[in-house]
Amino acid sequence: MSGGGGGFSVVMSALQSTAKAFDSESKTLAGLVPAGGPSVPDGGNGAIDGAMHSVVSRIGELNQALSKAMAAHGQKLDTAYSNYSHTELTLTQLSQDLHNALVPNVCTAPPGGN
Repeated sequence: MSGGGGGFSVVMSALQSTAKAFDSESKTLAGLVPAGGPSVPDGGNGAIDGAMHSVVSRIGELNQALSKAMAAHGQKLDTAYSNYSHTELTLTQLSQDLHNALVPNVCTAPPGGN
């Protein structure tokens, strides 16, 4: 678990798995409804057929838009994960560098020697 500012904390594995879930579920959602919408039955009238086609076409467009929005959020989560990971590694390296620079090297005599 990594700490964050403002009282927030981030659980790295949860952030990464959520990003993957958004990505995979966006693909599943995109496959549920064709971009042009589902097929419609013959309404027996050109005006009715046209209206039904317009409605289901819009449903297909909205479904695709939602799928793309989910994928975009998954990408944002993945970017957040990458940023947190990079920051954590950078801070760890900084801490180690500071430790190495500030702690005097202590020479120890070899065992049995003076």
